[in-house]
Amino acid sequence: MEPNALRILVVNGKGGCGKTTIATNLAAAYARAGHHVVLMDHDAQASSTHWWAERAAPLPPIHLCEAHRRTSMYTTRAFAQRLPPDVDRIVIDTPSAVGDRELDDLLRGVDAIVVPLLPSSIDIRAGARFISQMLSHRLYRTRPVPVAVVANRVQQNTPTHSKLIHFLEGLDVPAIATFRDSAIYTGLADDGCGIFDLEADASVARELDQWHKLLSWIDQVCRPQPTKKATMRRGPLAASAHPRPERATLHT
Repeated sequence: MEPNALRILVVNGKGGCGKTTIATNLAAAYARAGHHVVLMDHDAQASSTHWWAERAAPLPPIHLCEAHRRTSMYTTRAFAQRLPPDVDRIVIDTPSAVGDRELDDLLRGVDAIVVPLLPSSIDIRAGARFISQMLSHRLYRTRPVPVAVVANRVQQNTPTHSKLIHFLEGLDVPAIATFRDSAIYTGLADDGCGIFDLEADASVARELDQWHKLLSWIDQVCRPQPTKKATMRRGPLAASAHPRPERATLHT
């Protein structure tokens, strides 16, 4: 594990919610900003790996870690998943189905968790169960980290969109961004690109605004907090490791 790298986990217990889209676009955004990025693919379907294989110069480089691959009997998992020494951002894409056993591995050492959620009744119910499961997991209770939801593949001003807004307003975790159901992401995936790899284009301005919201939230909750001078008090001291961001307003 790289002690100086920021680790962002993109996870949901249900498949098809766009985890790879979120993970690959985050990795591309950090690479475009000049960070040394690792994209860690835990999904046996290897969607992030396929995206990475299509990525070519002059796009900013991203290091791939194929965490889904089984190691040989002569190779340790730690050796197979070793990372470059200068990495400072690690984005983790996860399998289509995640249970307690998978969470044992995925939650270790992460700094922020992003949960993509689709605007359908099935996905909303599954997302609610997964978030509850994750927040009650023993590793999360031992070391809680900031969690946020992003609404994904949203067709605005539809009944399903309204249901999603109602659900997100009742969550105990913030809803940070809303990404549209747009064909642009399919085209980007085919070329190993992220939305930040595009030249200035008015057609993606709103999407970029939402991505900036997500990146700003990660930066806010993972920024080291100044150490306050200790004072003598009676009774236990209560401290929070991360600031709790205000709940974001979902644009309709």
